Amino acid sequence: MKISDKALTPILSSRGLLGRLPGELPDLLTEIELDMDAGNKFMRLFFILQSMQMDAFAQEIQDKALEHRNTFRLLSPESPKVRLLAIAGPGNMVDNAPLDFVLFNQDVQLDFFYVTGPNQSWDEIPEHDVAILALSESSKNIPLLKQIEEKRKIWPRPFLNSSEAVIRCSRDKLYELLKDVPDLLIPHTKRVAAEFIHAEKLPFLIRPIDTHAGDGFAKIEREAHLESYSSENPAEYFYISEYIDCSKEDGLFRKFRLVLINKTPYVCHLAISDNWIVHYISAHMELSSARRDEEAKFMRDFDSVFLKIHGRCLSRIAEEIGLDYVVLDCAESKDGKLILFEADNAAWIHDVDSPSVYPYKAEVMNRAFSAFTDMLLSVSGAVPLET
Repeated sequence: MKISDKALTPILSSRGLLGRLPGELPDLLTEIELDMDAGNKFMRLFFILQSMQMDAFAQEIQDKALEHRNTFRLLSPESPKVRLLAIAGPGNMVDNAPLDFVLFNQDVQLDFFYVTGPNQSWDEIPEHDVAILALSESSKNIPLLKQIEEKRKIWPRPFLNSSEAVIRCSRDKLYELLKDVPDLLIPHTKRVAAEFIHAEKLPFLIRPIDTHAGDGFAKIEREAHLESYSSENPAEYFYISEYIDCSKEDGLFRKFRLVLINKTPYVCHLAISDNWIVHYISAHMELSSARRDEEAKFMRDFDSVFLKIHGRCLSRIAEEIGLDYVVLDCAESKDGKLILFEADNAAWIHDVDSPSVYPYKAEVMNRAFSAFTDMLLSVSGAVPLET
């Protein structure tokens, strides 16, 4: 393994493109056309296509970029406090943590090093102070994660997140890991082959493995529903899990996103929805001032109220998972227990919501972003981490 101080020309990633699309697309495409670096040319185009939700085309273009080289600079402050190398794999924001959103204004240099397969060369790794595993758990990523883990054990710089801990975040493994944690509810989840799902006792929740954001996610209550679901969602394996009702007295469903940074919890959002499948975008929080007021209060009182109730449980979760950086999707049960739905090191946390609609978010999110930078500085030896 050879580390060298490589000269890399920074490119605009998804966070850097924010506000420039689609209005500045012609200018951006002109810039790409003039770029003489073939790797950067294709990777710049990949981020544009990803930002425009053209995922299949974006992946084809990323594959072309990775034929030329596997290291790209996404953030390049003039005088970086610390240099971070993210170890990633082919894919989009579902596969790799979008750390450019976390570090956008943190004076941290961010390079992505893509591991593409068993013949990966590890001879030209850019100089850095800290490395972090950005690649998430999925069936296609498991071989890469195992390959990265072997290198992590002999890595010459501090290395955050292990492949072993990321693999523990699969929905079925997470249940087995945390099912006995006091004061925690986690849906009983197992992986089932398609030919055996009809033998499962109704009702249950189902989704194809390796899906996110509610894709193919459904509640099956009748055999006829399962028949139609199976025909519309062909897959080899599914996750089957129990349904835990997290609605409150008002009939609304609430789900909140937290991030564990150095095993300390920070709040990222509270989504309130009429639908039991709760996602922040589909909840349309921008349409309800009352729901935004509740979110603002939840975020404001997170340390003094929420952590007093669930802090010990979150500490146990952090210890059991064992990741330095991981995002949690949670709720509260009707009797006040913490519910954990998902743990994912690549889930999206950001501060890009409109400040006029969500004036309370920027300060809260900056706490999390600053905590991430402080962790990098600490493990790099630049500054001690406060306890």
